[in-house]
Amino acid sequence: MEPWLAGKHADLDPLRRLLACSLDHALADLRRWTPPEPNPDLCFHLRHIAGSVDRLWTYALGAQLEAVQLAYLAAENQGPGHRDELLAAVAEVFDRVQIQLRMLEDLDYREPRYVGRQRVEVPLGLLLGHIAEHTQRHTGQLIALAKTK
Repeated sequence: MEPWLAGKHADLDPLRRLLACSLDHALADLRRWTPPEPNPDLCFHLRHIAGSVDRLWTYALGAQLEAVQLAYLAAENQGPGHRDELLAAVAEVFDRVQIQLRMLEDLDYREPRYVGRQRVEVPLGLLLGHIAEHTQRHTGQLIALAKTK
């Protein structure tokens, strides 16, 4: 049963719950569909999912990226990788986001956040929704690629 139908994260308001359930669902799919020896294309998607969630979450917290995050971005397409290490990296980021989701209080989803070097202004709620949909998009791409190999 999908996490949102199974009652997971019921302690969160609907928007935070959507993000938490989306991350749970994506991780389950990634674990199911990532083969023991993923090719470089699959490795890219795993790295990108971990890195993009980390970066977007940084913006959601109202911060800007650090040098280590920019270095990770530059290395996302670095070629082969080990399945267990890549999935552990994804799980670590997802776990951190889900823990921090619970620590945030009195969120105003209309409050602006600033994304990227150009500091594009977006509402916090839209940014949280984008984290969920962007993660699902890359999860779907990984699944499609895994099925064709």
